[in-house]
Amino acid sequence: MALEHAEIQKLIVRRRSLLLAVALLFPAASVRADTIFLKNGRSIVAEAVTETGDKLYYEGEFGRVSIPKSMVDRVEKGGAVPARRQPVPSAGVEPERQGADLPPAGIVLTLEASQMERILRDGTVDDRVLAELSSKATESAQDRQNAVDGLLLAAMHEANAKRLAEASRWAEEALRTDAFDRNALLVAAQIDLARRQYSEALQHMLVAHSMDQNSPDVLTLLGDAYYFSEGAEKAVWYWKQAQAIRPDAKLQNRIERAEKEVEVERGFDQAESYHFILSWHGSQLANSFGRQVLESLEKAYQELELSLDFSPREPVSVILYGSQQFANITRAPRWAGAVNDGKIRVPVQGLTSLTAELATVLKHELTHSFVFQIAEGRCPTWFNEGVAQLQAAESLDEFGQVLAERFAASRQIPLAELEGSFGRLNTSQAFQAYGESLAAVQMISDQYGEYQLPYLLRALRGGQNMSQALRSVLRMSYEDLDAEMAAYLARHYGK
Repeated sequence: MALEHAEIQKLIVRRRSLLLAVALLFPAASVRADTIFLKNGRSIVAEAVTETGDKLYYEGEFGRVSIPKSMVDRVEKGGAVPARRQPVPSAGVEPERQGADLPPAGIVLTLEASQMERILRDGTVDDRVLAELSSKATESAQDRQNAVDGLLLAAMHEANAKRLAEASRWAEEALRTDAFDRNALLVAAQIDLARRQYSEALQHMLVAHSMDQNSPDVLTLLGDAYYFSEGAEKAVWYWKQAQAIRPDAKLQNRIERAEKEVEVERGFDQAESYHFILSWHGSQLANSFGRQVLESLEKAYQELELSLDFSPREPVSVILYGSQQFANITRAPRWAGAVNDGKIRVPVQGLTSLTAELATVLKHELTHSFVFQIAEGRCPTWFNEGVAQLQAAESLDEFGQVLAERFAASRQIPLAELEGSFGRLNTSQAFQAYGESLAAVQMISDQYGEYQLPYLLRALRGGQNMSQALRSVLRMSYEDLDAEMAAYLARHYGK
C-alpha cells in the first residue's frame, strides 16, 4: 500500500532533523598577531605577514595566502586579535535584485529606431552591425556614442534573455569604447551583480559615482554593489541618499530590511580562510569550532572544484544565525534548513562541534554557489537542488519507496513543473519536489555518468533552456526523463 500523508510527514520530520541544525558561534582568541588593513575597509588578522615584490603574504588557516599590495592600506604589527570585527555582508534582502530587469532606471539610448532594428534582427544580435558601428567610433563623438549605445542595446537584450556571459561581453566592449560612459557603467554593473561578480560591479559604480554623486540611479546601484561585497551598513548609507533624491517604496522596504540585518549582525565576529568568510555571534562557541567549519568548507570546495570543473571567482560568505534571527532575516519557508541568496545562511541552535549533518548542509549550500555561477542563474530549481543533494551525498533512501509508488501511479510532479522556486509549494509538496530532484540527478549520474552534470550546466549557461539542454547533452526530452525516472525508481525502490 502506498505511503500517504502520515508517512510523508514522518519523512519531513526526519529531513528537517538533517537540514535544520545548528548553533555555531565562537569567541575570538586574544593572541598576538599582525593586522592587515585593506583599502576596502576590511581587515585580516594573521600571523607571519611578509612582503615580497608587489605582494603581501601571510599564513592562513589553510596555508600561505597572498594579497596584492595595491589592495592594502597598512599593516599593524603585533596587535591583539580584536574581540569584534566588522559584520560580513548579508544577502537576504531581495536577492532577486541581482537579476533585476535591464536597463536600470534612467538609461536612455540615443540610437535611431532603424539602427536598433538592424542590431536586433529577428530577435538576435547582429555582430556585423555592431562591428560596423565600432569601426566608426573614432570618427566623431556622435559615432562613438552610437557605437556605445549599440553595444549596450546588445548587452541589455542578452541580459534580459539571461545570457549573462554574452551580455557582459557586450557591456565590457562598450566600456572599452568609452570607459566613462555613464550608461555603460550602470549596465555593466547591473550585469556583474546578476553574475554575482560583486567586486567588478563595485569598481564600475565607484567610477560612475566619481562622475555623478547625486544620481539616484548611481547611488542605488552603488548601494547594491556594496551590499553584496562589503555589507548592509554601507549599502544603507547610499540607498538612503538615493531615497532622499527620488523616493521609491521598494527601495524604502529594502532599506528597512537591511537596517534590521545591520542591527542583528553588528555584534558578529569573523574568521577567514582562503575561499571563505565565516561570520557568527562570537560569544557562544569555541574557536576550534570555527576552524572545523572552515576546514569542512574548504574540503567541500576542493571536491566541488573537481566534480564540477569550476572555481568561483570571489570568496564565499557563510553567516551563522540563531534560529529566530534566520527566520527574521531570510523570511524563508518553515521547511527551509538554510538559504543561499549570494551568501550561505544557516540557522544554528545547540551545536558545539561540527557534525556530519552540519557538514552536509554546508556542502549542499556551497554546491548552490557553484551551480549558480556555472549556469549564471539559468539553472532550474529541480536540477539545482538535485545536484546539491547528490554532491552532498544525501540519500535517496528516505524518498525512494514513496517516489516509486507515486511514479507508478502517475502521481509525481512533472519535472518540467519544478523549474521555478520551491517556495511556492506547501511542506509536503516541497519535500516530494526535493526527492524527485535528487532522483532525477542520481539517475542521470548513474546511467549517463556524473561528468554529464557540468555539461548540462554549461549548456544552460550558453543560453539553452533545460529542455534544450537535455536534448543536446543527453538526447532526451522531459517526457523521456520522467519515464526513465519511473523505471529507475521501480528497479531500485519498487516492491
